[in-house]
Amino acid sequence: MKRVISLLLFASLPALAADDLSGVWKVDGSIADHPITPTCTLKQTDKQISGSCKLDADHEQNVEGSVNEKQVTWKYDQEYEGTVYTLTYSGTLDSSTSIKGTVTAEPSDSTGDFTAKKQ
Repeated sequence: MKRVISLLLFASLPALAADDLSGVWKVDGSIADHPITPTCTLKQTDKQISGSCKLDADHEQNVEGSVNEKQVTWKYDQEYEGTVYTLTYSGTLDSSTSIKGTVTAEPSDSTGDFTAKKQ
């Protein structure tokens, strides 16, 4: 009986690890016809997300967010034409390597869609 329980516990470990968002994610999307293509390095600790998103060779922004089962949210600030916008990504973890959802830019209330693939 102990072997069966041990086997079941070890068999469930890959399933738990598969939902960990930690890693590098390539994001593709657009807001108001402007493409967004950051590469985000995320670290998940319990239900919290931290890390950074590299916007281009010269710009990298700190990230904060959360995970609740398959729902994922993270955000960072980005300056565009003299205005600082907060980009908030809200999506669903489709698989252990894919997130799809919407991105919102505040204060403009512009929205768009994105997909993110784990590298």
